[in-house]
Amino acid sequence: MKLVEKLKNGTEMYRLDDGRLGKIYPKSGYVRVTTLRHGIMDGKYWSKDSTKNSRWYQINKKEKYKNKGMKFSHVRRILIPKRKDQLAFLKAFNDKNADKVKQMKKMLEGYAKGLRWFSNFEAEKRALLHINLNDKLNNIKDALKSIEKDVTSSHYWK
Repeated sequence: MKLVEKLKNGTEMYRLDDGRLGKIYPKSGYVRVTTLRHGIMDGKYWSKDSTKNSRWYQINKKEKYKNKGMKFSHVRRILIPKRKDQLAFLKAFNDKNADKVKQMKKMLEGYAKGLRWFSNFEAEKRALLHINLNDKLNNIKDALKSIEKDVTSSHYWK
Protein backbone atom coordinates (compact mmCIF):
# COMPACT_ATOMS: atom_id res chain seq x y z
CA MET A 1 0.00 0.00 0.00
CA LYS A 2 1.53 3.28 -1.15
CA LEU A 3 0.52 6.90 -0.68
CA VAL A 4 -0.50 8.36 -4.05
CA GLU A 5 -1.90 11.78 -3.22
CA LYS A 6 -2.55 14.05 -0.23
CA LEU A 7 -5.04 16.90 -0.62
CA LYS A 8 -5.19 20.26 1.21
CA ASN A 9 -8.19 19.16 3.28
CA GLY A 10 -6.22 16.20 4.68
CA THR A 11 -7.70 13.48 2.47
CA GLU A 12 -5.12 10.83 1.59
CA MET A 13 -5.33 8.45 -1.35
CA TYR A 14 -3.43 5.14 -1.36
CA ARG A 15 -2.81 2.53 -4.05
CA LEU A 16 -3.67 -0.89 -2.60
CA ASP A 17 -1.68 -4.01 -3.45
CA ASP A 18 -4.26 -5.26 -5.98
CA GLY A 19 -4.48 -1.99 -7.96
CA ARG A 20 -7.50 -0.48 -6.23
CA LEU A 21 -7.43 2.95 -4.65
CA GLY A 22 -8.25 3.66 -1.01
CA LYS A 23 -9.01 7.01 0.61
CA ILE A 24 -9.13 8.14 4.20
CA TYR A 25 -11.04 11.29 5.13
CA PRO A 26 -9.69 12.53 8.48
CA LYS A 27 -12.30 15.30 8.83
CA SER A 28 -15.38 13.15 8.23
CA GLY A 29 -14.18 9.76 9.52
CA TYR A 30 -15.00 7.79 6.37
CA VAL A 31 -12.78 5.24 4.64
CA ARG A 32 -13.51 4.37 1.00
CA VAL A 33 -12.13 1.96 -1.59
CA THR A 34 -12.65 1.66 -5.36
CA THR A 35 -14.12 -1.37 -7.02
CA LEU A 36 -11.86 -4.04 -8.42
CA ARG A 37 -11.51 -4.03 -12.20
CA HIS A 38 -10.83 -7.59 -13.25
CA GLY A 39 -12.47 -10.41 -15.16
CA ILE A 40 -12.03 -13.09 -17.78
CA MET A 41 -11.89 -12.25 -21.47
CA ASP A 42 -11.39 -14.91 -24.13
CA GLY A 43 -10.58 -17.44 -21.41
CA LYS A 44 -7.77 -15.35 -19.87
CA TYR A 45 -7.73 -13.42 -16.62
CA TRP A 46 -7.27 -9.63 -16.91
CA SER A 47 -7.11 -6.81 -14.38
CA LYS A 48 -6.67 -3.05 -14.57
CA ASP A 49 -5.71 -0.57 -11.91
CA SER A 50 -8.53 1.62 -10.65
CA THR A 51 -8.63 5.32 -11.40
CA LYS A 52 -10.07 8.30 -9.53
CA ASN A 53 -13.16 8.01 -11.71
CA SER A 54 -13.84 4.43 -10.61
CA ARG A 55 -16.79 3.69 -8.36
CA TRP A 56 -16.02 4.20 -4.66
CA TYR A 57 -17.68 2.41 -1.77
CA GLN A 58 -17.48 2.86 1.98
CA ILE A 59 -15.86 0.20 4.09
CA ASN A 60 -16.70 1.65 7.50
CA LYS A 61 -18.56 -0.79 9.75
CA LYS A 62 -22.36 -0.51 9.83
CA GLU A 63 -24.65 -0.14 12.80
CA LYS A 64 -28.41 -0.75 12.83
CA TYR A 65 -30.67 1.52 14.84
CA LYS A 66 -34.40 2.09 15.21
CA ASN A 67 -36.18 5.37 15.89
CA LYS A 68 -39.06 5.40 18.35
CA GLY A 69 -42.41 4.88 16.69
CA MET A 70 -40.82 3.65 13.45
CA LYS A 71 -41.42 0.18 12.01
CA PHE A 72 -38.22 -0.07 10.05
CA SER A 73 -34.64 -0.08 11.23
CA HIS A 74 -32.00 2.19 9.69
CA VAL A 75 -28.29 1.72 9.08
CA ARG A 76 -25.53 4.20 9.74
CA ARG A 77 -21.80 4.00 9.33
CA ILE A 78 -19.52 3.99 12.35
CA LEU A 79 -17.10 6.84 11.75
CA ILE A 80 -13.42 6.55 12.62
CA PRO A 81 -12.32 9.95 13.95
CA LYS A 82 -8.53 9.49 14.25
CA ARG A 83 -6.28 9.44 11.19
CA LYS A 84 -4.03 6.67 12.54
CA ASP A 85 -7.09 4.47 13.21
CA GLN A 86 -8.38 5.14 9.68
CA LEU A 87 -4.99 4.24 8.23
CA ALA A 88 -4.85 1.06 10.33
CA PHE A 89 -8.39 0.16 9.14
CA LEU A 90 -7.41 0.66 5.48
CA LYS A 91 -4.20 -1.33 6.02
CA ALA A 92 -6.20 -4.19 7.57
CA PHE A 93 -8.58 -4.11 4.59
CA ASN A 94 -5.59 -4.23 2.24
CA ASP A 95 -4.03 -7.18 4.08
CA LYS A 96 -7.31 -9.11 4.11
CA ASN A 97 -8.71 -8.36 0.64
CA ALA A 98 -5.98 -7.13 -1.69
CA ASP A 99 -4.24 -10.40 -2.54
CA LYS A 100 -4.10 -10.45 -6.35
CA VAL A 101 -3.33 -14.15 -6.60
CA LYS A 102 -6.27 -15.08 -4.36
CA GLN A 103 -8.63 -12.86 -6.40
CA MET A 104 -7.37 -14.30 -9.68
CA LYS A 105 -7.81 -17.84 -8.32
CA LYS A 106 -11.36 -17.06 -7.15
CA MET A 107 -12.27 -15.53 -10.52
CA LEU A 108 -10.83 -18.47 -12.48
CA GLU A 109 -12.58 -21.00 -10.22
CA GLY A 110 -15.89 -19.27 -10.88
CA TYR A 111 -15.17 -19.25 -14.61
CA ALA A 112 -14.28 -22.96 -14.57
CA LYS A 113 -17.46 -23.74 -12.61
CA GLY A 114 -19.51 -21.88 -15.21
CA LEU A 115 -17.79 -23.74 -18.05
CA ARG A 116 -18.42 -27.09 -16.34
CA TRP A 117 -22.09 -26.22 -15.88
CA PHE A 118 -22.42 -25.07 -19.47
CA SER A 119 -20.69 -28.16 -20.86
CA ASN A 120 -22.91 -30.42 -18.70
CA PHE A 121 -25.96 -28.45 -19.84
CA GLU A 122 -24.93 -28.71 -23.49
CA ALA A 123 -24.17 -32.43 -23.14
CA GLU A 124 -27.56 -32.99 -21.51
CA LYS A 125 -29.25 -30.95 -24.23
CA ARG A 126 -27.46 -32.95 -26.95
CA ALA A 127 -28.39 -36.23 -25.24
CA LEU A 128 -32.05 -35.22 -25.03
CA LEU A 129 -31.99 -34.12 -28.65
CA HIS A 130 -30.43 -37.47 -29.61
CA ILE A 131 -33.11 -39.34 -27.61
CA ASN A 132 -35.85 -37.25 -29.21
CA LEU A 133 -34.44 -37.89 -32.69
CA ASN A 134 -34.23 -41.63 -32.01
CA ASP A 135 -37.82 -41.61 -30.75
CA LYS A 136 -38.97 -39.76 -33.87
CA LEU A 137 -37.04 -42.14 -36.12
CA ASN A 138 -38.59 -45.14 -34.36
CA ASN A 139 -42.06 -43.59 -34.71
CA ILE A 140 -41.45 -43.04 -38.43
CA LYS A 141 -40.21 -46.63 -38.86
CA ASP A 142 -43.27 -47.97 -37.02
CA ALA A 143 -45.55 -45.84 -39.18
CA LEU A 144 -43.83 -47.06 -42.35
CA LYS A 145 -44.18 -50.70 -41.23
CA SER A 146 -47.86 -50.28 -40.49
CA ILE A 147 -48.41 -48.63 -43.89
CA GLU A 148 -46.49 -51.44 -45.55
CA LYS A 149 -48.66 -54.04 -43.78
CA ASP A 150 -51.80 -52.21 -44.81
CA VAL A 151 -50.64 -52.01 -48.41
CA THR A 152 -49.62 -55.67 -48.66
CA SER A 153 -52.72 -56.96 -46.90
CA SER A 154 -55.12 -54.78 -48.82
CA HIS A 155 -57.17 -56.52 -51.52
CA TYR A 156 -57.08 -53.42 -53.70
CA TRP A 157 -53.50 -54.07 -54.69
CA LYS A 158 -53.91 -57.68 -55.65
